[in-house]
Parts: sequence; structure tokens; C-alpha cells
Amino acid sequence: MVRKSVAVVALVCAFGAFACSRDPQKLKRQYFESGERLFEKKNYAEAIIQYRNAVSQDGAYGEARLKLGAAYEASHDLRNALREYVRAADLMPTDINAQLGAARMLLSAGQYPEARARAVAALAGDPKNPTALVLMADALAGMKDLDGAISEMEEAIDQGPQSTLVYTNLGYLQYAKGNRAAAVSALNRAIEIDPKSAAAHESLANLHWASGELADAERELKIAMGINPKSMGVNRALAAFYVMGGRPNDAEPYLKTYAQLADAVGPKLLLADFYLSNRRLKEAVGVLEQLAKEERGYAPATMRLAILDFQDKSRRPAAYKTLEDVLERVPRNELALQTKARFLINDRRYKEALTIANAIVEANPQSVSGHYIRGAALEATGAIDDSISAFLKVLELAPGTVPAQVELASLHLTRGDGKAAADFLAPVLKARRDWGYPHFLLGQALFLTGNLAGAELELLGVAKANPSSAEINVALGRVFAAKRDLTRARQYFAKALQAQPSSIAAFNGLVTADLIERKYDAARHLIDARLASSPDDRALLFLAGTTFMQIGDNDRAEATFKKLLGLEPGSLDAYLRLASIYMQQGRLDDAIHNYEVVAKGPSKSVSAMTMIGMILELQNKRDEARKHYERALAIDPRAPVAANNLASVYAETGQNLDQALQLAQTAKAALPNRAEVSDTLGWIYYQKGMASHAVTSLREASQQNPENPVIHYHLGLAYVKAGNIQEGRKSLQAALKLNPAFQGAENARTTLASIKG
Repeated sequence: MVRKSVAVVALVCAFGAFACSRDPQKLKRQYFESGERLFEKKNYAEAIIQYRNAVSQDGAYGEARLKLGAAYEASHDLRNALREYVRAADLMPTDINAQLGAARMLLSAGQYPEARARAVAALAGDPKNPTALVLMADALAGMKDLDGAISEMEEAIDQGPQSTLVYTNLGYLQYAKGNRAAAVSALNRAIEIDPKSAAAHESLANLHWASGELADAERELKIAMGINPKSMGVNRALAAFYVMGGRPNDAEPYLKTYAQLADAVGPKLLLADFYLSNRRLKEAVGVLEQLAKEERGYAPATMRLAILDFQDKSRRPAAYKTLEDVLERVPRNELALQTKARFLINDRRYKEALTIANAIVEANPQSVSGHYIRGAALEATGAIDDSISAFLKVLELAPGTVPAQVELASLHLTRGDGKAAADFLAPVLKARRDWGYPHFLLGQALFLTGNLAGAELELLGVAKANPSSAEINVALGRVFAAKRDLTRARQYFAKALQAQPSSIAAFNGLVTADLIERKYDAARHLIDARLASSPDDRALLFLAGTTFMQIGDNDRAEATFKKLLGLEPGSLDAYLRLASIYMQQGRLDDAIHNYEVVAKGPSKSVSAMTMIGMILELQNKRDEARKHYERALAIDPRAPVAANNLASVYAETGQNLDQALQLAQTAKAALPNRAEVSDTLGWIYYQKGMASHAVTSLREASQQNPENPVIHYHLGLAYVKAGNIQEGRKSLQAALKLNPAFQGAENARTTLASIKG
């Protein structure tokens, strides 16, 4: 009842009722004194309310703002604490405590120049104030002025020579500058002043640890523990020391004590993660289930439990349900959304994952993890350009993020851009020279740039640590094949197949080696043997058809590609190979007749009608080709090759551009990495006057197939229409350089002449 009465009185006073004094000065003092009493009792939440009431009566009440900042700080609300300390310091420029409070909070926020300015203001009132000198030194250290920081710290020592904190800080600064001996001396002096200072012993332990003097570090940490066994910092440090030293049994008791002492979620999650990393699931689940009962621990603990469920395929529905429960209780919880997106990517539900990732970055554009997950989802859907942009955003927000740099290197390798991949790998290898995967990527990057010696060196180094990796052995096989050392190439391809018998890349390497040496019978034998065991393997069928073409067996090549199209009607490469065979043999009319028989059959084959359309286009019978594509799409509206080709026909004639755009987008969704499809989409955007969209799609097409002059021509026209004359000129010149007589070359020259200069 007392609380209710106080609340009513406060409410009445807030509205200026006659029962309360009308004097704001008196009211503010009453509120302030009430806040002081509550603060003294450590009732910070209620104290904050009273201090805010005081400030509402007088916004320039600096003393109340100073105590409001202290109350926020005690409540761990550091952002509001920083704001109020700074306001108090602004209102009371000569108050040393206000300036010191502001300096301290600004330091914790990493705002070093501002912290330095507040320390200067405090020193103006007390030039020998040791605390102000220490804060000044810390600010200068943050600004990388180590010499200035050391000078300020030494001045602080002169003013307060018995302070262990000052000597400890001086030790850190000397170590940061590289003067280890001076650092050790300062820390030993701190211990001499106060042998019972656990913090000083812990600091000396950290210095020994950083220097690789592990026995000395352990000794000092044990001394600190003996002095203060309830120190969270020392327990945390010993736990970390033993975990990083590969001594989990020694780490556990300290980690448990740290979790028990800390009135926070993080240490308890750390203990659970420790159990998880050591495969002690029962203990981990026990910690997490207990933590999930607390309001503040519910979301992070429950999400970890969901991850455990997800690792068991039979419990994945339960994992998704758990995340939905979290999101229902804590809507828009970013970590829960990120976890769900990762689940979806793992389950190959890429579009759903992308939808969630887009929502995360829309709600929080500064979310590093959100942009990273978005990049992963985009990569999985084949949107390479957008994926690269997402990972670049990660680096913009968090420079030096190694996983993003590695992803960018891998994406540029997918594009065939070895130089760009190597550029992204350089800082990774500088920071993590012992990590094998970036060396593997670098080996592939060097291979693409033609540096076979460098590629060999990198890949052999990785293979030494991973001799059974099929992927690494395939990469080495390709290097030696490029060097025409086919004996060693075969050895590595064979090792890859031994490690992974299903590897088409390794098998392709062996077949290619035979083709290089014109051992056609051997190549045929390899293909036949593998087809006998895997007759419906689509990648194998494509390799087989291509091999038969290379050895001149067009009949078997045709039959193989037809079988592939029966299994995969969307294989654009299979259509193109068949068309090439028919053109070489002059059999276009016969081919049309044969496919018409199939198309009129009960199955009404989409691939047959699409193939007829492509052959008719080769014969310049565009209108008839259009009808066959339309027939194919009437059976399967999402048939990607027919959709792309019909969209291209519409685009070339400038007709039905809205429908053409829909068709091109359908094709792009199914075949995101095909230059032909990106070109069609970009050209339609160009025809519709959407120049910026056209540039985006056509630039992607030019990266997917940099040797196609028509794509460069289209891109050049799009650049010009978008107003980027310089890039337009470059693209048009690139098209003419690739083929001075390509279809459209004359218009390219005319356009170049019109934008000259």
C-alpha cells in the first residue's frame, strides 16, 4: 500500500496538483533526495525514476544528471549512463567528478578523443589528479599515442606513487610499445606496493602468457587465485588459460565457479558451450535448461537447445518449432532469426533463408551476421553478384572479418577471377598462415592466373596435411595436366578417386588425360565402364556426351545428350551440344523431323519442342521457333531454356516486353549462373528503358562469359543509356576486340563514334 501511495503522490505532483508545492526548485530537490536514498539502498531502478523526475523539473540540473548516470551505470545500462554523464559534464564544466565520469564512460565506448577532452577538463581543475592522468593516458593509448600515454602514466605515478592500478596500466602501455622489460618492472612494482593485489598478479600473468612463458603465467594466476578465490576475473582467466592449453579437465572447476559467481547470462552460456565443445551433452543440456527458465537467459539458452535438436535429423521439426516459440515470445529476436536462416540454408531451403536474412538487414542495417547470412543465402541461390555485395558489406561494417574474406575469394574463383581471389586471400594468410583452406583457395587462384609453379607449391603444402582429400588431389591433378606432366596428373586424379569414388571431377581428369594423349579407346573404355555402373548420373552423361564428341563418335554423343535431356530438360549445355552436332553434320531438317515425332507422342516432350525451336532459330526461322517455345511452355510454364529463348525472341523483335521480362526472370531463377540467361534478362531491361537494371544483369553476364562479344556489346549500350560513357566505351571496344565482325559490330562502331571524346 505504501508503494501505491507514493506512486499516486508522484503522479499528482507531475501534473502540478495543488496538493504539492508549485516550486520546481523545491520539487527537484525532493525528487533528488528521494533518489539518493534509493541509490544508497542499491534500488537503482527506483532511483532512476526519481532522478529523472528531478531532471524533468530542471533540465539543467547537473548534479541530478550526474547521479542519474551513476544509477544507469550501476544498472548496466551503459548507453544511457554515457549520455547522462556527458550531459552532466557539459552542465558542470568545472566539476572534476563530472568530467572524470564522462571521461571514463567515453573510454569504455571507445570514443578516445572525446575522453581525452574530458580528462583535460578535469586536469584544468586539478593538474595533479592521478585519476585524471590515468584516464588521459588511457585515452592517448586508445588514440595510439603510446609515448604520450606513458608520459601521462608516469606523471600519475609521481602524484600517487602507491597506486597499483597506475603501475599496472603503465605495464600494459610499455608492453604495447614493445618494451617488455619495462612492462615487467612496472608490474613487479605494483606487486611490491600491494602483494595481496590479485589484479596485479593477474596482469603479470597476462604478460607472461602473451610472451609464451606459460609456467610463469600459471604461477601468477594461481597466486591471484589464492589471494581472491572468488574473483570472477581470475577464475575466467584460469579457465581460458587451461582451455587454450588443451587442459579441459583443469579448466572446468574455474569455469563453473565463474558461472556461479557472475550475475549474468554470458558466463553460464560459456560453461554450456564448454560442455558442448567437449561432447558432454548431458551437462550442457542441464545448464541450458536451467538457464532457459530465467527471463534473461530464455532466448539464448533455448536457441542452443534448438541447435542441438537440429543436429539430430529426426528432431529437426522440433528445432524449428523451438525457434518459433522463441520468436513468439521475443518477436524479431535477431539471433533467433539468424539461427533459423542457418537452419534453412543447411536444409537447402535457400529462398526462405534469403527472405529472413533480408528482413534482418532491413531491421538492422548494421548487422554484420545478418549481411553474412544474406551473402551465404544469395550464394546458394546462384546470385553471385549480390552475394559478393553482401560479403563486401560485412567487410565495410567489420573490416578484416576473415570468413567474409574467404567467401569473397571463393566467389571470385567461381567467376574465374583468380587475381581478385588472391587479393582477398592475402590478408587472411597474413593473419592465419597455418590455416590450410585459404592456401587451397590460393592454389586455385594461382592456377587460374597461369602461375602453375605457385599453384603447385601451395597445393602440395595443403596436400601434405590432407593427403586423402579428393578436392585437393583433383586440383593438383589439374595443375600437372596443365604442365603436360600427365603421369603425375593421373596419379593425383587416381588418389582423388580412391578417396571419393563418386568424384566426377577426378574421373573427368583421367578421361581428359587420355584425350590429351589421343588415347581415345582408353577414354571410351573409362566412360563405358562408369556408365555401366551409373547409367543415369547426369554429370556423367554430360561428360560422356562431350567425350564422344571429342573422339568423333557423334552418334553416341547425340544419344547420350538425348538421354540427359530426358532426365534433365533444363540442361542448356546439352541443348547447345546437340545443336552443334546437327550443324556440323548438316542435319538440321532431319533433326527437326525426329524431334517432331517425339513431340507429337503421348509424353509431349518439353525438351523435344525446345530443341526444335533452337534448330529453327539456327535456320533463321524465328517465328516458327517462337511457336515451339510457346508450346513447350504450355506444358511446363517453368521450363527454363524455353523461357529464356522465348524471352530472347521477344526482346530481339521488341515485342511483348512485359511478358519477355517475366519469362527471363523465370529462366534466371532456374539458371542463375548462365551468361546466356543473364544477357537475355539484361537486354530486356535495356529494351524497356531500365538502364541501371540492364547494366547490373549484363555486367554479371560479362563476368560469367567474358569471351562473348555480343554480351559486351549489350553491356556497352546499356552503360551509354545509363549515362556512363566511359564504361560504355570500354565495353564496346572489348566487343570489337573479341570479334570485329560479330553481329552488331557495325552499330557498336557507330555508337563509339557518337560518344567519341
